[in-house]
Amino acid sequence: MFGKNHLFTFDQLDSVWDEIHEVTLGNYDNHPKYAKSFSSFEMEKDHVYNKTGELTDDTIAFMRDAERPFLAWVNYQDPHPAYTCPEPYKSLFDPNEISIPESYYHYDRDKQPYRNEVWRKHSEMDTCTEAELQNAIATYMGQIRYVDDSVGRLLAMLDESGLAENTLVLFFSDHGELIGDYRMSHKLPAFYDCLTKIPAIIRHPNKKWAGAVFTGLTEEIDLVPTILDSLGIDSPATMVGKSWIQSLEQQDYQGKDTVISEAGGGAPTAKTPTPGLRLKAPHLPTSLGPGTMIRKGDWKLSMYVDDRCELYNLSEDPKELVNRYNDPSCSEIRTDLTTELLKRIMGVKNRNSGIEWNNDAYPVDVRFEPLLKLKPDETGITGLDD
Repeated sequence: MFGKNHLFTFDQLDSVWDEIHEVTLGNYDNHPKYAKSFSSFEMEKDHVYNKTGELTDDTIAFMRDAERPFLAWVNYQDPHPAYTCPEPYKSLFDPNEISIPESYYHYDRDKQPYRNEVWRKHSEMDTCTEAELQNAIATYMGQIRYVDDSVGRLLAMLDESGLAENTLVLFFSDHGELIGDYRMSHKLPAFYDCLTKIPAIIRHPNKKWAGAVFTGLTEEIDLVPTILDSLGIDSPATMVGKSWIQSLEQQDYQGKDTVISEAGGGAPTAKTPTPGLRLKAPHLPTSLGPGTMIRKGDWKLSMYVDDRCELYNLSEDPKELVNRYNDPSCSEIRTDLTTELLKRIMGVKNRNSGIEWNNDAYPVDVRFEPLLKLKPDETGITGLDD
């Protein structure tokens, strides 16, 4: 594993990976040029935070020296706040040619979740000028090019060594970015497309599915079952998600009827700014307040436990500027989506594993185990009553 660890406790790393270069750098909080949430600046090439090229070098060396089949997990920090990268990437894009998002100027704070305005105040985005935002966006684009070029180096190594002939490549991201959208920066537990619509590219060694693009809805939780299926490995019965191999083979790119996303820490939403609090990154209380989103067709519903909810028609309003949650004409679609969302959340524990659970392979029957924490299984049907 090379890069950020957001999957395992740190005491597990040595037992999971054969080779590790772990970097969890937060938001470069300690860099002296990082003053505000929207700060952008040149990263010194020899700075400890400049890791993208170094991680690429380490991964190339690992793959080149591998003596058996391998999994190389490369988790770059870039692109990520703070908005910084070394030259030539810092100057690659002209800030004066950058368009500022429409939603930077046009958003209805009285119909958006309270958390948005609280984060705007804590992050001091009300002091961000157009020029500062253009610089941040241009630098973020430089970060993306830095990663693009680094991934290109990895692919070139696979091609030149012949490893590409039997190596499956997956490129994806964990989330998007607020970079001026709705006059915010970074991220927060909300579900706008700029945060939740992420890239996912699969390169098969024999170029299967080359050029295929899913036009419908898919979920990131489907990636692991898809990769395992492509390798001829059965997905564990404890796993949820759908393999897309059959759809790819049949050239059926319609995707799912619905997708969901969840975010927000398990504590009440902060509905008013904390006096005097200034944050460069979405630390507490920004990340509090559970929420869940469902997308079906052109409609997106975002529900929050204790915050204003949102409903958007993305065909009519792709920038998500007009919240129609309380629009009487949308009551039917709002009710339908709420029901669909409830069913999806309830269905998270469903496993298509048959009646009998394979206890030898999977000692915990995840279909029942959460309930057993509250009440022992007196019937013995799960085998977990002891």
